Amino acid sequence: MSKVVVVGGGVIGLFSAWFLAKKGAEVTVIDKGDFSDGCSYGNAGLIVPSHVVPLASPGMLKKGVKNLFNSSSAVGFRFAPEKDLIRWYLKFVSVANERHVRNSIHILKELSLFSKDLFSEIKTSGELDFPLWKNGLLMLYQSEGTGADLQEEAKIARDAGLKVDELSLADILQLEPDAKPNVAGGFLYHSDNHLNPNVLMNVLKHTLQEKGIVFKPNCEVKKIQIESNKAVRIETENEDFDFDELVIAAGMWSRELLNQLHTKIDVQPGKGYSFVVNPSSPIHYPALLSDVNLAVTPLGNGAVRFGGGMEVGHKDYKINKRRVEKIIKSVGEFYPSEKQIEIKEKQIWQGHRPCSFDGLPYIGRVPKFQNIYVGTGHSMMGVTLGPVTGLLLSELISGERTSLDLKAFRIGR
Repeated sequence: MSKVVVVGGGVIGLFSAWFLAKKGAEVTVIDKGDFSDGCSYGNAGLIVPSHVVPLASPGMLKKGVKNLFNSSSAVGFRFAPEKDLIRWYLKFVSVANERHVRNSIHILKELSLFSKDLFSEIKTSGELDFPLWKNGLLMLYQSEGTGADLQEEAKIARDAGLKVDELSLADILQLEPDAKPNVAGGFLYHSDNHLNPNVLMNVLKHTLQEKGIVFKPNCEVKKIQIESNKAVRIETENEDFDFDELVIAAGMWSRELLNQLHTKIDVQPGKGYSFVVNPSSPIHYPALLSDVNLAVTPLGNGAVRFGGGMEVGHKDYKINKRRVEKIIKSVGEFYPSEKQIEIKEKQIWQGHRPCSFDGLPYIGRVPKFQNIYVGTGHSMMGVTLGPVTGLLLSELISGERTSLDLKAFRIGR
């Protein structure tokens, strides 16, 4: 039985532990925190095969340039004379084109649909008890320009084989009777599901512990010891860990760990915000308010999570009040909820999504080493791609043929 250490207690790390344990590995999961926070907890909880256009696209590049000096915009880019940040921008610009989008559509669709199926299989099996809603995803818009962009994205999705319905305001009001009449229209993606990420993570942790997986909180990695071309030990603030195989799934901090090994991955944090409220008027469907890049997720029992913002390159934990105020205002433009939302700073969650330069995750073995594997760079699709990433890494470590070709996700690309 192989002994595996997984660095990172988010959804990627825990699903890696899940599938490794199924293959008979002895797994220890370590994390710099206490396994209670991070992007896997504060995200929107959307499972989105609809997202076949990668983050590195002409549309995202246009948004970034347009809102360069607007601190309240949904998308913002930080500029600083930092080598890794400049390198990321240069590589991002080099691939943010139509050719890259075309080449990525099938790859992202195949990856996310596989992961969606794994969620359903795990739920149906009864091994994990978490709510999984299969209501699709609404993409709503107000402006003609945003509507035209969504029309183009819908065509791309349909051409890729996904079912998408175009909705008029009347159609939307059938689904969401309390939506405001200034919503011009939208699209319903039948491919998408959603869940409560906090419930998923807590159930996943509890079940893994019952299966004998060891959790070690507050263990920030200080050094990875190497002998020949293998990692043999991790030194942390609290204790050291020996292992046969090492999985690095530490979100945006994965890059720093790999820097120790003189291995480059081009990942930058994409900072975002969210908060949970109980609106006076019910919201039935998960949605993306596309004009303002805002996610809306019903979590059950009347609770709704609103989340948005993409501050690329921002590593700090300061709350940008203008962006949060913009999120609150934007909610009121689509739903009759703004006056009922009074958010205190302690209610605002913030997190740093690990964004790869090309919008595709890093999944694979580190080329220079026999026993180091990486799963990170999932941008805003960490929950969507958690199960499939965990499965693929477990197959690699077990020496099996992987269920999908990993060339597009290779380390060092």
